[in-house]
Amino acid sequence: MFFHPQQQEHQSKINASIMSYGFPKVIEENGELRIGIEGIEVQTLYAFIDRGSIPDLAGVMVYTRIGDDTLAVLHMAVRPEFCYSNGYKNELVLVRILAQLRAVAKRINGIRWLSILYAGKEIRQAKI
Repeated sequence: MFFHPQQQEHQSKINASIMSYGFPKVIEENGELRIGIEGIEVQTLYAFIDRGSIPDLAGVMVYTRIGDDTLAVLHMAVRPEFCYSNGYKNELVLVRILAQLRAVAKRINGIRWLSILYAGKEIRQAKI
């Protein structure tokens, strides 16, 4: 995952998520790599930007189902050059990956809420 130059501003929320759910790590499984968290079942969304012959990994979001009706974003990372405050502002990587997660949530039976940590604020129940 990426280390963003401004992540210190969100250190307490990052640490809270790690303490509650665990640390994300790269796992090799059946000859493929994925991001996981030991001890819990998680899903991952990857954001790619086409800038040449090989798409660039621009962002990652790790989430899981908590309760019968809620998905929780556990960790998210956007490469610094794809953040809104830097470089490719028009790519809107974080906005697009959150919209993708919302679309995924709508397809999961029973999911009505998202729990998201973002910009030092916790949105406990963003309605789907």
